[in-house]
Amino acid sequence: MTLDVPPLSNGVKLSFGIGQIAEGIKTCAFSTFLMFYYNQVLGLSGDLAGLAIALALIFDAVTDPIAGSVSDRWQSPRGRRHPFIFASAVPLGVSFWLLFAPWVSVESVGHYGLFAWMLIATVLTRAAMTLYHVPHMALGAELSDDYDERTVLVVIRNFFGAVGYIFVYALGFGIFFAPTDQFQNGQLNPAAYPPYALTLGLIMIASIFITGFGTRSRIPYMVKPKPNQAMVGMFDVVTEAFQAMKNDSFRWMMFGFILIIVAFGVAGALGLYMYTFFWQLERMQILLVLLMLPIGSMVGYAFAGRFFVWLDKRNAMIVGGIAWMIIHAVPVGFYLLGWAPAPGTWAVTWFLVITIILTGAAVAQIVVGIGTAMADIADENELQTGRRQEGVFFGASAFANKCSAALGSFIAGLVLTWLEWPTGEAVRSSADIPADTLLALAIFAGPVVSLLAIPGLACLAGYRLNRSRLAEIQAALKSGSIAA
Repeated sequence: MTLDVPPLSNGVKLSFGIGQIAEGIKTCAFSTFLMFYYNQVLGLSGDLAGLAIALALIFDAVTDPIAGSVSDRWQSPRGRRHPFIFASAVPLGVSFWLLFAPWVSVESVGHYGLFAWMLIATVLTRAAMTLYHVPHMALGAELSDDYDERTVLVVIRNFFGAVGYIFVYALGFGIFFAPTDQFQNGQLNPAAYPPYALTLGLIMIASIFITGFGTRSRIPYMVKPKPNQAMVGMFDVVTEAFQAMKNDSFRWMMFGFILIIVAFGVAGALGLYMYTFFWQLERMQILLVLLMLPIGSMVGYAFAGRFFVWLDKRNAMIVGGIAWMIIHAVPVGFYLLGWAPAPGTWAVTWFLVITIILTGAAVAQIVVGIGTAMADIADENELQTGRRQEGVFFGASAFANKCSAALGSFIAGLVLTWLEWPTGEAVRSSADIPADTLLALAIFAGPVVSLLAIPGLACLAGYRLNRSRLAEIQAALKSGSIAA
């Protein structure tokens, strides 16, 4: 960035953050409803539903680094990131709607036919999101090179990501999943999902256009690719990904985040099963509980800036991860000990509200940490290699984040198949689920899932890029001490 760059205005920061609503909607819908919709509502077997989500992740493993590398090298009057932001909006909204409005059913094309629709629609949605989300995150790293202002930008971005979660929950359980004579639990009604997805898709399109138009004024001050830099090829993507993995800071952060986010993903994929059948909550009770996750995240984001100054980024993430592990296991743990309120009561609803607010605040520390750390890693990598590659690193970060809905849902699908979980129109309430099956699900979705985060936290402990080290790196960059 040039020395005469004007300070960021609040309008630019706000516009940048609003764009995260789209990613928040997609991630929330995938983690909360995708497995539940295809398995519980449409009757697709849990292993096939989980496999479709996992196979789409393999596609992301290729497209995310490509999107990062291409946007790093892109040369146009609209800069490196904005052309992709504008191009992604409508395809994302349309593919998202098609995912939740299939033109086929198990009865018409069988399990494998519905599996094919789910797989194709999931891949298309993920591809459109990749086209937008990776450049959007890389854009945030270019808006500021200040250690603490980067944290502020990530906080703002993730705050609006939580707003996306609120849209998903509030529109779903507040409007579209209203009970009917046939479906007392409205989330089991297949007719509710297509108009619901259409509404969310339109909101996603609007949020992307707002962030694109609202940040255009910064294009002249952003990093320009080298004029003689060739466009990316597949060999370049593989080479750059391999080179990125040589960076110790990136390697520890990447592996740690993936392992932790998988645990979050399993919890998210099984959450609606737990609230509907194990905790026996009614529609408005489920809405209240679900809203507490983004609200808790907002609380965590509000304190993240000071928390990260106090503990620094790595330590704040580890503390947040340990807190999530403990608090997430509390509801089922208390139930097993006989200390939890009875399922189906408002007492258990408020009990869950408290724990979910706390888990949301804990998760926020990890989400903010990974977002702001990737910008720091890009600086370190530039000093080491002479290349500015925010897109590569944020592409990897986007891939790791998608693991929450992909690998987590895949594991959840395998668990549901192993439990022989009943699905279809015969299931209307917890009375239709065997008691031992419900208990087994609760034990896995609670204490066992918490333990899955331990390896990820161990990896985060290896991250060493702190405030003082980044100051040294940026001083070296400004003095021109960059590797050839």
